[in-house]
Amino acid sequence: MARCDELEKLRQVHAQKQITVHTAALNQLLTAKDHNDFKTSWHFITQHFGELYSVKANVAELRKAILQLAVMGKLVPQDPNDQPASELLKEIEVEKNRLVKEKGLRTSASEQIEESEKHFGKFEGWEYCRLGNLAKFIDYRGRTPTKVDSGIALITAKNVRIGYINREPYEYVTQSEYQSWMTRGFPKVGDILFTTEAPLGNVAIIDIQEPFALAQRVICLQLHKPEMADFLKLLIMSSVFQNLLLNNATGMTATGIKASRLKEIPVPLPPLAEQHRIVAKIDQLMTLCDELEKQIDIANSKKTSLLNSVMTKV
Repeated sequence: MARCDELEKLRQVHAQKQITVHTAALNQLLTAKDHNDFKTSWHFITQHFGELYSVKANVAELRKAILQLAVMGKLVPQDPNDQPASELLKEIEVEKNRLVKEKGLRTSASEQIEESEKHFGKFEGWEYCRLGNLAKFIDYRGRTPTKVDSGIALITAKNVRIGYINREPYEYVTQSEYQSWMTRGFPKVGDILFTTEAPLGNVAIIDIQEPFALAQRVICLQLHKPEMADFLKLLIMSSVFQNLLLNNATGMTATGIKASRLKEIPVPLPPLAEQHRIVAKIDQLMTLCDELEKQIDIANSKKTSLLNSVMTKV
């Protein structure tokens, strides 16, 4: 038993060293000043890939780093032949003005963005825009609808996870409650759901085909350019954006953000074609992370099986 205790301490020290080295390596990667620095930092990680990614904590940090690299313009190369994001903003402004005129759209934000607000960096062909000028905000803050055992589905903050919607717990409202409640707009497939409190900052794209009611503490973003939804979801999930949320949040016991503050957060917009390349690359890398976690589970399972096999022969 004393030997087992000693081995466990050694294992913990070794795992902590793996995490420490990996954290330092990722920091060098994220703060690389130019392409050569980036290449050198990545080369170190690839040289020690098997050792660094034998613990799940490092895989989780790799996922965060991938998102951060993506929204900082470091994951895929820029293409000078892409239509610049300035043209994308013009298209968004046209749609926004149409909604203001025809639908009485009220969601908007300041136009001017200071250099100090450009937290993601600046890249060729990219532009910044405040979140409130990219989408209509559907916000049902206030009272909570009356819940029943069956009827129209109610989606709450508990259903919106990090990157996806989980239908559990299942909650419902009556048809009449749904009709009287949903007066500010109807969420639809492809819109973005964002949790404003408990938890703060979870985001998912709607994939629910049937009508549903939206509860308080969840804002639906109906983008003026729906093709940007996948990129914006990933951007909101990034560490940079999550830190901006915390800086703009209020509350002591339950930290949350008001819609008025959320819409003023500036976000970077690559050209639409580059957005699609970024999303494709992230999907590919997240699949790799899934495989790494599976390999760690398999390795741990083999160790457990070996121990069980030895102990049965004692």
